[in-house]
Amino acid sequence: MKIVFLIQDITTQGGTERTTCCVAAELRMRGHDVSIVSVFRNAPQPHYTATDVPVYYLTDATYTADKSKVSRLIQVVKTIGKARRCPVLKEADAIICQKILASTVAYLAGYRHKSIAAEHFTYGMYTFWLRKMRHRLYRRMRAVVTLTDKDRQCYLHEHLKEVYTIPNMVSVSPVPYHGENSHRIVSVGRLTRQKGYDLLLLAVAEIADEMGDFAIEIYGEGEEREALEQQCRQLGLTDKVHFCGYTHAIEQVYADSAFYVMSSRFEGFPMVLLEATACGLPIISFDCPQGPAVLLKDGGGIVVKAEDTHALGQAILKMIQDPALRAQYRKQLEQVAAPYRPSVIGAQWEAFLQRLTEK
Repeated sequence: MKIVFLIQDITTQGGTERTTCCVAAELRMRGHDVSIVSVFRNAPQPHYTATDVPVYYLTDATYTADKSKVSRLIQVVKTIGKARRCPVLKEADAIICQKILASTVAYLAGYRHKSIAAEHFTYGMYTFWLRKMRHRLYRRMRAVVTLTDKDRQCYLHEHLKEVYTIPNMVSVSPVPYHGENSHRIVSVGRLTRQKGYDLLLLAVAEIADEMGDFAIEIYGEGEEREALEQQCRQLGLTDKVHFCGYTHAIEQVYADSAFYVMSSRFEGFPMVLLEATACGLPIISFDCPQGPAVLLKDGGGIVVKAEDTHALGQAILKMIQDPALRAQYRKQLEQVAAPYRPSVIGAQWEAFLQRLTEK
């Protein structure tokens, strides 16, 4: 089967880009002819790669949020003709469109009959008018794939018929865990409002005096870094919270840490939690829409009320003070991560695509 992943910009460093490469590589390993087509190109090379999967670009133009809406719309329109003429897209049996912009390009280029809208954001994230546009667009696609059953039900309530759930897969190769005696607490993600690091700082401020030698290391970059570092200084937390930027050895960081904390305001199905669980790291997370409660329903960590900084701080303190609790959660993690192994999720994608093309 000729499968193409159409994505806004494969050179961006984010969860959708990593997921795209992981699923593409798994389907390629299963014998399919797989390619990635990127609508835009903000960097010379992708940050993540998929073995033996070629990458094509419709344009070398950049597409960033700091441009005006009109400018971005004009950029998208300019790519439609290029998409229509793209041999890789024309010859594909299935086009998996990663989120709404890629789905829009595929639809306007005339590929809706073989295009699948793969949505990576939680259902309610978009504004009212974007949700209206998304509804009109997705109902015309071949099918829609969501990350959680809860999101799937939301689309079914919109009277979309072909809606399926396929969660993200584990995207790291774990190294042996040896963080039993570590005093490092880790968090990974873009430094944006979505990830809620301002809330994490407020939670830590409540318990800083009781944390002992434990400290939180945050890995990632983003437009809020300066504001977060300023908040950190104002709260007197510079010895308890460290902003570490990007790392290419996140598996080693997980292996050397005591536990993981996630403070997001919303998520689709968070890749970082899958990574952490696969590496044997107990979890503390807000019960944000949609993924954390689903992932941790059988154990492996603590889920607290969304955006409740006091509850988050108390959960962190509990995990710090109770090594036996951390050990108990670690024992549960193999079972938690098992359904999200690449072989399992790859088989789900393969079966889904085969059913769809047979129809």
